[in-house]
Amino acid sequence: MSYGAVEQLLYDVSTSRSHREVFRQDPKVAAGKYALTDKELEMVVGLQVEDLFEYGINPMLLMGFWTSVRGPHSMPEYLARVPKLESRLEALAG
Repeated sequence: MSYGAVEQLLYDVSTSRSHREVFRQDPKVAAGKYALTDKELEMVVGLQVEDLFEYGINPMLLMGFWTSVRGPHSMPEYLARVPKLESRLEALAG
């Protein structure tokens, strides 16, 4: 598990224009610069935000990554795909 590498990649894509452009052009090349497991690579390259959320990635970091790659117009799709925090808390309590 390389949780920290996943977060670093998401942060870099969210905050760096050059990282974002490389990721948009070829996500596998961009992600290949980070020590990710095969599963993490699959989640990041596939923009599997629901899985990344369940993996424990900070929701704000994840949202910034999503909008950096897909654009702010894609927020309704993001919100529909990511479980609500309260549902996650209910599952932990339950």
